[in-house]
Amino acid sequence: MSRVIFVALLSLAAGLAAACGPLVEGGGGDLIGGHVTEVLETGDRVPLGSGLPQPFQRVRVQLDESLYRGEIVELQWGGRRALDANGFLRRGDRVLLSVTRDANNRTYAILDIVRLPALIPVAALLVVALLVVARLKGLAALAGLATSVAVFLLAVVPALQRGSDPLVATLVGSLGVIVVSVFIVHGLNRKSLAALCGTMAGLGVVTAIGALALGTARMTGMGSEDQIFLAVGTDGRIDMPRLALAAVMVGSLGAIVDMSVGQASAVSELASVDERLRGRRLYASALNVGRDHVGSLVNTLALAYFGGALPLILLLSLGYQPLALAINSEQIIESLIAVMAASLGLVLCVPITTAVAVMFAGRMDPDRADRG
Repeated sequence: MSRVIFVALLSLAAGLAAACGPLVEGGGGDLIGGHVTEVLETGDRVPLGSGLPQPFQRVRVQLDESLYRGEIVELQWGGRRALDANGFLRRGDRVLLSVTRDANNRTYAILDIVRLPALIPVAALLVVALLVVARLKGLAALAGLATSVAVFLLAVVPALQRGSDPLVATLVGSLGVIVVSVFIVHGLNRKSLAALCGTMAGLGVVTAIGALALGTARMTGMGSEDQIFLAVGTDGRIDMPRLALAAVMVGSLGAIVDMSVGQASAVSELASVDERLRGRRLYASALNVGRDHVGSLVNTLALAYFGGALPLILLLSLGYQPLALAINSEQIIESLIAVMAASLGLVLCVPITTAVAVMFAGRMDPDRADRG
């Protein structure tokens, strides 16, 4: 089993690497990497039409790619974005540059700092912690995580880029993630099958309630700058309201899987401890466990959503807009719909998963309790 999971991890990593290509590869070859060789100036300036000083830097950058590799150019950093001390460049920092060509002239601009390498120590620590604490289950969890990422990056995102229905593409991708991740992490057994049924039921509830709420609230799916840029950049090929619903589904998926697996595991353990505990008694006992679990998960889900919206909430609290207008913004309403739809999916998947797991437990051989 461990060998199969290990091979699956390697295969998925290779597929992701092949599909994503070089990290700094641009669609038209107009994005290259470089590194800072010298910081010439750090100071403040006041842009035209603004009374606020804006930090900026003047640096020398050596190109690390393209035909002009090794060439050193003098550039400014901070002209296109707000900076603070944490965003200042230092010697040796890697940056991404845009290239604009006009006949034989080339103009470079710093787009951003390369930040991905900073994630490597954190990712390594996560892998070590999973393997030390959970051992084989930790390896299976990594395989499930890799599968989920691969499905969305290699299947769902390309489908959306081609103009496919966001809701259908995300729903199919989510079902694939559920099936693969549940069976890889928890094995092929009755417990996993019950969790799978409960997760699909919960996801169906989230989809139905989310669609109803988004339609009733007359959401455009363009409540943030990112959504507007996406709609404009794709020339309207993507149905933005359905993409907003797809985001609600994906945001709730992890919590619903967690709840369903927990309930199925609780039923399996209770049934194996007492062979006489079946039917309504088993259902009632397992449901008591689920009630405690659902309260904490709903709270966790709400905090996760509002944690992401904390800057927006803080901005609204400053009172730049009337409160009645601020709380009716699409971003706030979309977050509230997501929390409520996901919470309803969590609550209803508990009795459904418990009922399915109890049905499977009733079919077990009393002399062989399945511990999954």
